[in-house]
Amino acid sequence: MNPVEFHTLADYQAALYQLIAEAQWRLRFYDATLEKGGFNAAVRYQHLRAFCLGNPQRRIEILLDDPAHVQTRCPRLMSLLRDFSHIVEIRQTESDSERPAYGFALADRSVWLRRFDKDALPGQWARDDAAGAVLLHQEFEQLWHRATPNVSVSTLGLA
Repeated sequence: MNPVEFHTLADYQAALYQLIAEAQWRLRFYDATLEKGGFNAAVRYQHLRAFCLGNPQRRIEILLDDPAHVQTRCPRLMSLLRDFSHIVEIRQTESDSERPAYGFALADRSVWLRRFDKDALPGQWARDDAAGAVLLHQEFEQLWHRATPNVSVSTLGLA
């Protein structure tokens, strides 16, 4: 399928919805903060929760430059991390390593979404495009293996 462009927040979030709906086994998200993705919206939570409930071997991998927004402003996403820690993992990129200037998301091997700039909305997404997704998967893998798994829902300390 040829890539479809998006330019508005509503179009971007609709493209994310389609990407999540297409996923059967794995969802991957790379972004600076996930602020524009609507990850604390009830509808996004319901779709991601349904994905998690579908099969215990599914995976959601989220890679962020700065996880503070998710930790403080996305209790629904943090609840998914708590309830499905065997499926959902959130990591932070290394601050001293080179990171892409664009954000992207992947579903399985052939659905992808890419924002041309992490701080802006214009971008493209496509389904049934394994050739277009393969480079993004490779880039995600490289970033993921260097990232720190420091986002958790555990609280340490004395009550």
